[in-house]
Amino acid sequence: MESLRIAIYTDTFLPTRDGVVTYVLTLRKELERLGHEVIIATTARGPASKAEENNVYVSRGYKFPLYPQYSISPVPFSVNKKIMDLKVDIVHSQTPLMMGYAALRYSKLKKIPCVSTFHSLIFHESILNAYLPDNTKTIRTVERLMKQYLKWHYLKCTETVVPSEYVKHILSRELSVEAKVVNNAIDIYRYLPTMSKSEARTHLNIDDSSKIVLFLGRISREKNLEVLLNAAKLADSDIRFLILGSGPHLAYYKEMANNLGLRNLDFLGFVEDSLAPLYFRAADIFCNPSNFEVMSTVDVESLAAGTPILVPDGTSQEELLFDGKAGLSFRNADPADLYSKIGEMISNKNTFFTIDYAKKFTPEKHVESLLNIYRSALDKV
Repeated sequence: MESLRIAIYTDTFLPTRDGVVTYVLTLRKELERLGHEVIIATTARGPASKAEENNVYVSRGYKFPLYPQYSISPVPFSVNKKIMDLKVDIVHSQTPLMMGYAALRYSKLKKIPCVSTFHSLIFHESILNAYLPDNTKTIRTVERLMKQYLKWHYLKCTETVVPSEYVKHILSRELSVEAKVVNNAIDIYRYLPTMSKSEARTHLNIDDSSKIVLFLGRISREKNLEVLLNAAKLADSDIRFLILGSGPHLAYYKEMANNLGLRNLDFLGFVEDSLAPLYFRAADIFCNPSNFEVMSTVDVESLAAGTPILVPDGTSQEELLFDGKAGLSFRNADPADLYSKIGEMISNKNTFFTIDYAKKFTPEKHVESLLNIYRSALDKV
């Protein structure tokens, strides 16, 4: 395939770090390695020109009240003017929101295809309940309007990509949108073990005799951390729970832990990227109790580090268990069953083989599949 110039539209980019930003950086790196050129169209606070470098073009944004660390652009089309004279072959949007709308507009004006990757179940009940007033009528109205818009948006795209079969079925059922499954690109190489678990714990000053259950991610209500805290309440003293990350509901969960009287659970806050592989390696179990993930990047990072995962049943995360060879599932939102499965996993820790399964999610495999979708989209225009 001849080299392409690809415009990636995203509502979030550096210096913000989240799953979408990590994905975009990994995707850009692999596409450029293969000889393609990548342009980033995004939003940032402050004068746009200050953030523009290395093929990054910015529409000025403002703080988004629901997510203070994010910005949103009321005039996303301004970024289109900056790249209108460039010869772009294909647009790849990472959002249905403001920059996604700009992506559709740009692709229409340039008469080029627009591929869109679906990253978040933003109409999921757990999201709406966490950020909207406690009013059933309001929540149902917002859900209905959001689904109508998302259906319109994705039906306008040349191709829609989702990272799991679970999400493919949801989009088909809820939005009548047919999508293609391509598991997200994850830079697993930086998580592959370079030391034993004992050595990783020494580096992190963690007691080698403790059994460690780890969560690393955004601290927000949709992550359903209540179930993890309540499981910690049931746990023996030799099982230690580590919560890594920051977010809008950190204070809420700290207060909950205090009210539960937890002495075996620690909030360690934001950790540098360089330390994340050590924490994954040091843990006995990684548990992300969220039931709204489209595909949990941190689950795969944990598998790459050699640590099995414990996930809620009936979610996309179950696709990462590989018939119980990479971890187990617990009954969704059931702390007692979660705690029971922790004990089962610790007792059978040598029966899990995680690293080989993590290698299914390399950037090389992802981009190979994605380029096939780009070809399909180009053939349709």
